[in-house]
Amino acid sequence: MDDELPLTALAKPKKSSYDDDLPLANLASMGAAKMKGRPSAGKPAAAAGQKAKPVKKGDSSSTSSDSSSSGSSDSSSDSGGKKKAVNKKKRLRLIQKKKAAEEEDDNADNKIKKKDRSPKELVVVDLLIRWWYAMPDWPPADPAFYDAELEKKSLRRVSIQEWEWVPEIDDKGKHKVYELSQFKGVFRKADGEMVDIRPMDTCPSFNNFMRKDLPELYSMLVKAYEGQLAELKKSEYDESANEAIVSNGLTRIRHKAQQANEMAFARGAVAKKQKTE
Repeated sequence: MDDELPLTALAKPKKSSYDDDLPLANLASMGAAKMKGRPSAGKPAAAAGQKAKPVKKGDSSSTSSDSSSSGSSDSSSDSGGKKKAVNKKKRLRLIQKKKAAEEEDDNADNKIKKKDRSPKELVVVDLLIRWWYAMPDWPPADPAFYDAELEKKSLRRVSIQEWEWVPEIDDKGKHKVYELSQFKGVFRKADGEMVDIRPMDTCPSFNNFMRKDLPELYSMLVKAYEGQLAELKKSEYDESANEAIVSNGLTRIRHKAQQANEMAFARGAVAKKQKTE
């Protein structure tokens, strides 16, 4: 190497791939080809041996829509559960209101019925719940009474034990009957027909009591209250509260019975006077 060689000459000349006489159009195509393999700014290059996954249009929007749809479904399910709970409470309130209205109607009906009753009907109702303190047992317990009634109807009493072994009609033409154990005075024939020979004219019923005069009803009611009070005093339990109620009722009924007797006496005097005139 020559010692007098300039330093610039010592530097290795860079081989240019471009010819000075190369047209500009060719230079532009060559530059574009070099830039084609470089990664774009802001995006990491794909790993070696892996191809970059292409990004389709709408991927980001689909992801956001999926998240939004899941959020909306959760919110809709929550709102649906709240609506069901609200509707259930409304139904319960309506049922409670309906029951309360029905109870009010029933109470109103009962009050109207009670107001519509006449004084005589009120006495009869009061007597029906304690008639056994003022009257003998009904139906009668005397077997002779029923035997006489069966004789009038050409019937004969037969026990259950001998029912299958005796003829339906005896030599006197009487049909066999057996008495119902749960109903005194009620019998049944072989063909199933029921025969009721209880004395209905003395039955403690509403219709029979309504046929009586008011003074007689008050007299029977006083007797019933007195009998009930006597039974309460015999009780082995503490009946002080019931005794007070019955005692107050007895005082009230005695007062009304006296008024009814006075009114009946006055009406009788007027009727007697009219007959004499």
